[in-house]
Amino acid sequence: MAEEKVNQECYLLIGEAPTEEAAARIAEVFSACPYVYFMGAFGNMVVGVYFLSGAHRWWLQAVAENPQATLGLTRAALYITERPAFPAGMEPRIPEEKGDRAPCGAYCPECPRYRDPCRGCPASHHHR
Repeated sequence: MAEEKVNQECYLLIGEAPTEEAAARIAEVFSACPYVYFMGAFGNMVVGVYFLSGAHRWWLQAVAENPQATLGLTRAALYITERPAFPAGMEPRIPEEKGDRAPCGAYCPECPRYRDPCRGCPASHHHR
């Protein structure tokens, strides 16, 4: 895993949810993502900090391009840095017991992007 950590980029996602309750729910659902360093709701705004390898960039770009369909946000902005000052990276948070679904509730085999470009969630049995 240390090799993946070296190739990580840090992403800041800022999104607006329709309501404060929706923002809190979205933050809670995605808080257990293996790549999330921070996730929180501030009123109806959702803020997330992710550490991902370039191979996963497409996923967050899809969130920024289509926030309603991906996370349920009314709008979103994505910022990327390849040079985070602190922390410089993080190991993905993989649970000891992998489930059939990703921590966010996604079921990888039902996703049209599973296998290409996505290898599945590393917190599920479907990771390749």
